[in-house]
Amino acid sequence: MKFEVKPYGIDAVLIGFGDEINEITHIRVKQIYNGLRKCARNGIRAVIPGYCNITVLFEPSLISFNGVVELSKEILENSKDKKESKYKVKVPVCYDKEYALDWKSVCDFTGLEWEEVIQLHYRNEYLVYMLGFVPGFLYLGGLNEKIKVPRKTSPRLKIPKGAVGLADKQTGIYPIETPGGWQLIGSTPVELIGDGNAIIEMGDYLEFFPITKKEYSLQKKTIERELVNED
Repeated sequence: MKFEVKPYGIDAVLIGFGDEINEITHIRVKQIYNGLRKCARNGIRAVIPGYCNITVLFEPSLISFNGVVELSKEILENSKDKKESKYKVKVPVCYDKEYALDWKSVCDFTGLEWEEVIQLHYRNEYLVYMLGFVPGFLYLGGLNEKIKVPRKTSPRLKIPKGAVGLADKQTGIYPIETPGGWQLIGSTPVELIGDGNAIIEMGDYLEFFPITKKEYSLQKKTIERELVNED
């Protein structure tokens, strides 16, 4: 797969794979991301992935713009025949209206009954495209088009930890209490951050499963990444 490169100041490179968000593009982004992260001694200071691009910060005294480009090409070439390991995580969600603060807005916008929204949300497999805007926040692709909804026009100043939301073609989980503008449809009791690091990683696959309010209070707080194929 070809990519475009642009200088991003004097010490950064923007590597782009077009505008289409899909699994193939994500694999290429992930391959360069993982490859360049191992090159800190070669002058790579930081690698910031996006849906279809990667921003690479480098030390000009150790590596040039062209050096970063050639290194990225080499990583892709060496990775093209490699089978990617697939990890899956199953996350419980309580869709009770006590936690689904925007259930009515979602139903009004989509024209669906609340139970239909719930089923369309959890009967799916999602790809973790990236993490941000706060540590551990999951940007999940693969949302059913029928429950695609816009962000809220007025973001909340405080969204509770564990809230599950929708925004455009994405669904996501808030790992900590933070402001945000996603439409909230439920909550998970599990911890997404352990020892200061995100438990779920970019490139993992995620499935939700529904739980009741009673199960929510009894649910284990830990989750595990399950390897579902081998290299």
